[in-house]
Amino acid sequence: MRFALNILVFLVFSFLTKTVFSQQPDSTKLLNNEFITDQLENIASSTDLSIDYSDLIDEIMYYSKNPISINTEERNKLLEIRLINENQLSELDNYISEYGSIQSKFELAAIPSFDQQLTERILPFITFSTTERPSKKLDFKNVLKYGKHQLIIRYSQIAEPSHAYSMPNDSAVVFPGSVYLGSPQKYYARYAFDYNKRIRLGFTWEKDAGELISKNTLSDTLLSLVGDKFDLINDFASIHLFVSDLGPVKKAVIGDFHLEFGQGLTLWSGLSFGKSSEATQIKKYGRGITPNTSVNENRFMRGAALTLGFGRFEISGFYSNNIIDGNLAIIDSIENHGVTGIIETGNHRTVNELLDKGVINIQSFGANINYRNKQSSFGITALQTSVDIPFLKAGETYKTFYFEGEKLTNFGFDFNYKLKKINFFGEISATDKSAFAVIIGTNLFLSDRFLMTISYRNFSKEYFSFYNNPFREGSIARNEKAYYFGVKLLLASKLSVDAYADFFDFPWLRYGISSPSLGAEYLVQLNYSPDQNLNMYFRFKLDNKQENYREDYDFISKTISVNRNSFRFNISYSVFNFLILKNRLEMTLYKKATSVEKGYLIYQDVLYRPDNFPLSVSLRYALFSTDGWDSRIYAYENDVLYAFSVPAYYDKGQRIYLMIKLDAFKNVDLWLRVSRTIFRDKTTIGSGADKIDSNHKTEIKLQAKISL
Repeated sequence: MRFALNILVFLVFSFLTKTVFSQQPDSTKLLNNEFITDQLENIASSTDLSIDYSDLIDEIMYYSKNPISINTEERNKLLEIRLINENQLSELDNYISEYGSIQSKFELAAIPSFDQQLTERILPFITFSTTERPSKKLDFKNVLKYGKHQLIIRYSQIAEPSHAYSMPNDSAVVFPGSVYLGSPQKYYARYAFDYNKRIRLGFTWEKDAGELISKNTLSDTLLSLVGDKFDLINDFASIHLFVSDLGPVKKAVIGDFHLEFGQGLTLWSGLSFGKSSEATQIKKYGRGITPNTSVNENRFMRGAALTLGFGRFEISGFYSNNIIDGNLAIIDSIENHGVTGIIETGNHRTVNELLDKGVINIQSFGANINYRNKQSSFGITALQTSVDIPFLKAGETYKTFYFEGEKLTNFGFDFNYKLKKINFFGEISATDKSAFAVIIGTNLFLSDRFLMTISYRNFSKEYFSFYNNPFREGSIARNEKAYYFGVKLLLASKLSVDAYADFFDFPWLRYGISSPSLGAEYLVQLNYSPDQNLNMYFRFKLDNKQENYREDYDFISKTISVNRNSFRFNISYSVFNFLILKNRLEMTLYKKATSVEKGYLIYQDVLYRPDNFPLSVSLRYALFSTDGWDSRIYAYENDVLYAFSVPAYYDKGQRIYLMIKLDAFKNVDLWLRVSRTIFRDKTTIGSGADKIDSNHKTEIKLQAKISL
């Protein structure tokens, strides 16, 4: 009934909208950029978590609405948001210095390392203006006059009920992991105030499907078990106040924030990009202090941070005190307990999940000192992290060297040095537990059309940091040695090749393998962009890793190689300025001992986005067939603003989604998104609490954005 009412309200509201305005630039259009969607697909394929990528793309979203002036010093931002590399920025600088300002996108072709593909990538984020971005005087009147407000409200729900909702709440006492105490609706609200990127105020709230908003509906028995797990605003809320460029104060934040320094080995609290088809783009560009805008509930800091600038030096300090989820372990009594790990799902639907909610009070403080000039930068980072409940080692042998205790100190030194057409970068990190980690690399700009990246990383099996996210293969930066080689070759202005080879070694045991292991990953991608209306690429990727394997009569597991090959052809073409068509064909082959799985995915995207009409439409129809979960295929899907969908296509069936965006008023945008997966030869979907007695699964999303 509630679902039907929500749909009715949306349709009535849309019907009553009589006055329309010219369509504003759609900031979600930038997410059709293959460079960005490829990164999101790679992150999704490496974790089973449902991740909010807002922090990763927030700055890119900002510059899609406020383009970078390529003819001014502001063009350095293109490097910071990873749209170009150091050599391309240097050649851009030299071209402007020699020939003057660039007048149009056609002139970019005269820059040696700028091919058609790169030009199309950066066009949504640049302008050819020759004037600096106006810097308004910072006073209270200007803040109120020129500041921009944005409010987003979202509702989503899986239409088919799962088993977890079919049982009454009281049965959760007997089945603490199988009953969802809340409703199947998911709600999201986000408010943001921005004044010229100098003052930002934000608030985010989310209630996941299956979670309770209020504990008033719980019985006395359940209240005695989990009543203390409910806050005034349940389930998750985040707030921040961020300022920048106020005299010596470069950045300051109060509330929820992230820290990004060096190559992410010592301190990098949020998400970051990793391996992708942009084979030479592995170097990180830390932004220092950034506000938290995502709903990743255990991936941020809460407190205050400050960066001061003194000439070429910047000094940052921070303090964080946060409550996060953990795997609670009882040793012998309720007074003697600890945790075996941090839980990052953010789900608090069942009694068991609620019992693990907020069990860890984690405090961190530290500082970073950075020196920067035109050719180089050097940084020193130190932080100490303490928890109020000790970390314990679980019984598994592969966890022998995991962190245990209540306090950890991390130190790091990072560097970046440019010598003509060679760029050296890296970071060395250590802990007070005598554990070490290092990552070093070089970008070699061998010619205008040939770029090579070489990187070495070595994370000891004892190394650990509560807040880091370096370039790596494993899920955590520990127990890993590797060499990475990446190349980019511009064969012609319309044709390029990207390729990488990553050779990694795990000296100690890992989850799923009871011996030291090694592996390799290879990728080759041929890109062809004959004109601005047509882009295509062909990709081959090979993963070779080792896992445990045991046959019917084996008493001891043996180590075998597991191969996963994938082939992809992707084409995007503009039939008209307002109509884009996309096709993808992907095939995968998975081999483990005598087991072989095959799979394919083929889809058609239709993107209708006229410039002077208040309605835009995104449509996909996909057919997929895989022999099982191991041969699954990930593919990015267009979604409502600040929502992300990168589902795994597996088993056999079809999937369709339709998204409609309506510019209802000058300052109001509305979205409706409906997606459905239909499986062939199946009568149920999922298992356990998430089991659905149907062969289809449907998700509905409604969203409104108000901008002032």
